Amino acid sequence: MPGIEQARVYLVPVIDVNWLTFAPFDPGRGYRVDPPKIEQSIGETDRLVGLMNELTDGRYVLTPHSGIYCREAFYEAPFVDIYRSGVARGAEIAVHLHEEVKGVGVRFGEVDHVREMFALCCRKLEAAALPFSSYRGGHYAYAPFMNALLEEHGIFIDLSCLPGLNEPTREAVWVNAKFSGYYQPDDPCAANDSASKVFEIPMGCDGQGTGYTNILHIEQSNLDNLKRIWVIVRDRAAAEGRAQIVQCLFHTASVGRQDYVDRLKGFFDHVVRNGGVLTRPSEAKLIFDEGKDSNR
Repeated sequence: MPGIEQARVYLVPVIDVNWLTFAPFDPGRGYRVDPPKIEQSIGETDRLVGLMNELTDGRYVLTPHSGIYCREAFYEAPFVDIYRSGVARGAEIAVHLHEEVKGVGVRFGEVDHVREMFALCCRKLEAAALPFSSYRGGHYAYAPFMNALLEEHGIFIDLSCLPGLNEPTREAVWVNAKFSGYYQPDDPCAANDSASKVFEIPMGCDGQGTGYTNILHIEQSNLDNLKRIWVIVRDRAAAEGRAQIVQCLFHTASVGRQDYVDRLKGFFDHVVRNGGVLTRPSEAKLIFDEGKDSNR
């Protein structure tokens, strides 16, 4: 059995450009969706992009929110100027849709609506001369038509997957997903199907559930638990004899809490000291395509 020195874990840091408070599915918070405080979000985004440039040397992806309660602000100046400072260091951009209606449901299954909103985000990024090469669905949503839609726009990487999640009313069904990077089947919900051209980078997880304690969601965990999950992912790499390709998640709105920032720093430090390599989505896909995730 190969050791972890040969079977590494490639970790894609996902930075969601968002605001507080956004809880359309949470009855405990009254399905609360406050309008974004744009000036505050600008400062948070600028600070976190600077921090990520320092911590990762540009090896991360920014996923700006575009949704029913804030459609275009995060795709316009001055946010796009901040993104450029990350892209200049090597960071990448992903289109990130949030089609939830608070306390009601989602519009992720409405193909015409999603196609229109997706195209809007693409036009905004193109107008800002910002390259983008991946997609992420809000709350892990990914309807069956998304593979074709991504391919229409020349996007071949998705970041929506939480392995094991089964929320059909939210268009978030990942019961057949793999724990490491893989090519989506033509039908994303299928167990066995012909492969699409879309490469999936799933959320890093322990495989024991889909709650916050089971996944690499930085703010909704603690450092000891994140380390515990990391051991499982790392051991999975050694057991399978090939590297794992996974993601972790952090939000710009969390940068104002020093405990969250310290947790982010502590986790990244642990990752690089324990068999991990921080990488960008396009690099992760290339690693898979070239077979560098395999020890054969």
